[in-house]
Amino acid sequence: MQTEKTAADDLRMEGLWNLKPTNNKIALFTLAGIATAPGFMDPFREELSFQLRSRGYIVEAESIYPYGDWSQRVMKQLAAIFRDMTDIQERLWTSVGARAAKELIFEAAKKGQIVLLIGHSGGGISAVQVALQLIKEGYLPPLIVQIGSPKCPIPLVLKEHVLFLSAVGTGGKRDPVTRFGRWGGWVRKFGHLKVWKMRAYPPEEVVDIPLIGSHPDYFRTHSPYVDETGSSNMMKTLRPLLSWLERKLP
Repeated sequence: MQTEKTAADDLRMEGLWNLKPTNNKIALFTLAGIATAPGFMDPFREELSFQLRSRGYIVEAESIYPYGDWSQRVMKQLAAIFRDMTDIQERLWTSVGARAAKELIFEAAKKGQIVLLIGHSGGGISAVQVALQLIKEGYLPPLIVQIGSPKCPIPLVLKEHVLFLSAVGTGGKRDPVTRFGRWGGWVRKFGHLKVWKMRAYPPEEVVDIPLIGSHPDYFRTHSPYVDETGSSNMMKTLRPLLSWLERKLP
């Protein structure tokens, strides 16, 4: 059985984690989706925190449930995510998920920390909306990793700060949640004329991950979520994330 520590050791041996030591402070937040079990993302959060600290970063980490956990009504949470997806820039109403996550994240930004938002499922939608609120208040854009999230238009001011990870399981079956939503939008052409473009506002980088399982299984570390090479689902999720952070973190 592959433990989290073994996964971390393997990643270092593979040369996938080559960030230079630094004294920068990182505020790491994991944002869960709907009907999520308490502690669901904690092992992933702790593994990523360990990786960052091993390179000299000072890390403060928190888990946030923007739409509530599995003790709240699912239909109410679904309705909130749908509203947030269809009005990502909050032109019509205030985001439910962003409102719930805002206080802790803004506090970190005020301290001058690097804000890193890891959103699973609907949590990835909230991450984008909180990021837009930070920018409107004059803070630097945070780094955002959407894991198994529905698609939402990524405003150009955030584009280079967003990584989108999607599971592809056995037989090429894609995480069904990532099929929802859109990256399309209206773009200006020929003066004031606007045209609809299917991929007008995608994230900077989109990566498919070959996982065992599907939407709930990105962070698994035990059998049967370990392949014949010894790679767990968590390791497969960490690989592209760490590679991206290597390019983005100072």
